[in-house]
Amino acid sequence: MKTNVTLFLGLSAFFLLFAVIYPTWVFISGRQTEWVGTIGIPLTFIMFLLLGSFLLLNLRRQGGGVLPEDSLVADVDDGDTEMGYYLPWSWWPFFAGAAGGVAMLAMSIGIWLALFSLGLVVITFIGWFFEPFRGGAYRR
Repeated sequence: MKTNVTLFLGLSAFFLLFAVIYPTWVFISGRQTEWVGTIGIPLTFIMFLLLGSFLLLNLRRQGGGVLPEDSLVADVDDGDTEMGYYLPWSWWPFFAGAAGGVAMLAMSIGIWLALFSLGLVVITFIGWFFEPFRGGAYRR
């Protein structure tokens, strides 16, 4: 985790530096202010600062715990943890992705499709969540 903290806080320092350099450079060159970079670079600085600070606080809270990625003597199996319970034969993730695709399409078409897609998204995620509890998911 120390590597992650160093990476994110280092990137935040980089973007803080360029949050000052970029608008100054544009001003000195005599061009019109370019708003995307002038606003986007400080926001990127804030994002990396939040991530690095969160990881630093968690590292301190854990007492400087060492992740397997940070240890020079760790084996590959040390990082192998339980990832969760998944149903490999489930069709619900496909339908949830399709409903999400319709929801994204609704942003360009209209509110009527957004309301329809909201219903599809709710139905698919409820189905995906309750599939293991129905009893049919355990049959092969």
